[in-house]
Amino acid sequence: MLKEVLSRAEALGIPGGEILLGERGKVVFYSSYGCRTLLPEPEPWKQDLYLDLASITKPMVTAHIVLWLYQRGELSLQDSIRKFLPEAPWDLTLLELGTHTSGLPSWVPLYGKGPGRDRMKEVLFSLKPEGRGEVKYSCMGYFLLGMVVERITGRRLGDFAEEFFRGRDFDIRMGRAFPAVPTEKGNLYERSRAPQARVRFRDYLIEGEVHDGNSFYWGGDGGNAGAFSRAKEVLKYPLVFEELGQGKSFAETELKGGRSFGWETRGKVLLHHGFTGATLLFHPENKRAAFLYLSRTHPHVRLQEVQEPRTLFLRAALPFLKGK
Repeated sequence: MLKEVLSRAEALGIPGGEILLGERGKVVFYSSYGCRTLLPEPEPWKQDLYLDLASITKPMVTAHIVLWLYQRGELSLQDSIRKFLPEAPWDLTLLELGTHTSGLPSWVPLYGKGPGRDRMKEVLFSLKPEGRGEVKYSCMGYFLLGMVVERITGRRLGDFAEEFFRGRDFDIRMGRAFPAVPTEKGNLYERSRAPQARVRFRDYLIEGEVHDGNSFYWGGDGGNAGAFSRAKEVLKYPLVFEELGQGKSFAETELKGGRSFGWETRGKVLLHHGFTGATLLFHPENKRAAFLYLSRTHPHVRLQEVQEPRTLFLRAALPFLKGK
């Protein structure tokens, strides 16, 4: 059934991808198909390429480090963001930001007034929460959590995260990584959503550089996106997750509307998707993980084609994760 996932993705026009199952960081199944790139001419898919994990950055990097800081006693998830960012205009808690219940919008082009952190923070701090307490997926909340990490550690999120995970034998790169599976030719998708933004949109093949525009114009290490890793590395995450100790409960437990701190929950299985085409599921107790990457943004963005293969993947991977 796993190979059916890739066959269906290929039939739907997604140019390439791979699936891995792993236990305790070791690969027990691997399959791939198609092309790493179609531009300037097709090249076959290769193993061990860096992949833009997009929104998987939220739970795997940003939420993980926040929970690690919680374990160290450097924050409480009930803390107001103003404790760390006194310039913030709201009293939202870290727990609300991490569970997508802050009421902040899902996405806005923070680079609307121009690139760079100062201009982008001006836009971010102008946002108005609506429906606070309800689950509404928000990239904005994770930008703020990334800023909290920076205030506590005194370092840029990208620099801190790369060193942090390197010390755990887990290869995460923030913002840039090579050799990589390329994503979009230019920023056509985001340009269509933010035509008035005061930035120079990329017009080249985005390769080894974060696809997400907000993270890119922030410097490559927004708390919402920016992480790159290789598929075999991602399978190690359940082992890294163990270090969170008591903090794991916030990630493992459904807190509201199918969300924990960072993750979606399916019983004891945790999962997250990334816009570029990645899907990660893992079972913390069994130390089993399943990872899918479909190159949905190369050389242009496909919005619907990935849904059916992802559904097939979840159906096939869940029994393995649960040990059935």
